[in-house]
Amino acid sequence: MADPLRVLVLEDELSLSGLLVETLDTAGFEATAATTVAAARETLARVEVDVVLLDLNLPDGSGLDILRLVRDEALPTEAIVLTGDSAIQSAIGAMKLGAYDYLVKPPRVEEIEALTAKAGEKARLRGENASLRVRLERHQPVEGLVTQDPAMRSLLETMRRTAASGLPILVQGESGTGKELVARAIHRGSAQATHPFVAVNCAAVPENLIESELFGHEKGAFTGAVDRKPGLFEVAGAGTIFLDEVGEMAFPVQAKLLRAIESREFFRVGGTRTVRLGARVVSAVNRDLLGEVEGGRFRQDLYFRLAGVVLTVPPLRDRPGDIGVLAHHFLSATGSREALAPETRAALDSYSWPGNVRELRMVMERAAILANSDRILPADLRLAGPRPSGATGGAMRTDLTLAEMERTYIKAVLDRFDGHRGKAARALGIDPKTLYNKLGPEKRRG
Repeated sequence: MADPLRVLVLEDELSLSGLLVETLDTAGFEATAATTVAAARETLARVEVDVVLLDLNLPDGSGLDILRLVRDEALPTEAIVLTGDSAIQSAIGAMKLGAYDYLVKPPRVEEIEALTAKAGEKARLRGENASLRVRLERHQPVEGLVTQDPAMRSLLETMRRTAASGLPILVQGESGTGKELVARAIHRGSAQATHPFVAVNCAAVPENLIESELFGHEKGAFTGAVDRKPGLFEVAGAGTIFLDEVGEMAFPVQAKLLRAIESREFFRVGGTRTVRLGARVVSAVNRDLLGEVEGGRFRQDLYFRLAGVVLTVPPLRDRPGDIGVLAHHFLSATGSREALAPETRAALDSYSWPGNVRELRMVMERAAILANSDRILPADLRLAGPRPSGATGGAMRTDLTLAEMERTYIKAVLDRFDGHRGKAARALGIDPKTLYNKLGPEKRRG
């Protein structure tokens, strides 16, 4: 059961002060009184107060002094101004300083109770946000990677230990789990940190251009090659090259990549001079790459060259303790002052997050824009509704392979968008070409 809301009544008219305290105590609040600004300051320094009901004209100053104190010290306290009919403009001015609302003297009992309860709820939400912010700082050991999940923290510890080793690293995880953030963190913790970090999405580059993109080309190497162009391996220099969705790379390019990694040198397309490969290779895939090897879709020798260390990033549904922390992090990043209502937290926790952290970020950024009040409500999230981790609804099937589950979910998303592949790809958080490759020849023809 939640503790009762603490209310401070700052009013020098003793009869009104006594009436307010009695009314609030009867309604279940924990109320105390102060008749001067100094006494109010002392109370606020001693205890946490959720709501302060304050008069503007006091013997030793103004209630505005308390408003400024709350604002300057970022106290999780809301203020309600008590004012007479002739001073409403002063009360409105106080609201510009951050007051929650005002009550005209003498206030009605039901007004006191209702407004104090609403202000107190907002104050408690602000306090929870402040607590989350502290937790966020404690659980963000790597820039950009926010977590309090034990498995994720173990992963980050392994990442720190291997970052300086120079070994090639393969990062596995579903789309949207933050694999590039892991790769960037590895780069920052390595000897390559002062050199470039260069990322390339292997699925987004057309098959006939990926070799030129990676290794560069000489002038005249093909139609349109009007100048020599350095490839991304050259651009990375002695830094890190991040090969995202490396499993989408065509077999001929896989062979050239293997040769470059093994010999630490390569040729530009159309070139005859070797170029030294000085960069560390970090790769990422959104499915089990060893399974792709066993299925004959990826070279085994290249796999072992890339997988010096394998790091698996768990999906968001397997780290529910991170949902609230991440939601607050993304909301804060928008500059929004809205807080998450308790029922909104419940909605976030019950959702399966097929798009993982990327989807959560999009949802919170959208909610910050759509919210019509100082609280983000479940409707502001625009979620499809709570659903189990299985893509097709109902109980999660355990008789399917990971690839079969992936295809089932992709089909469900395509159906939701009436077969529109571009919209489906955006909802899945993947490149349209990746979606095209995952569909298979039968579905492509359809």
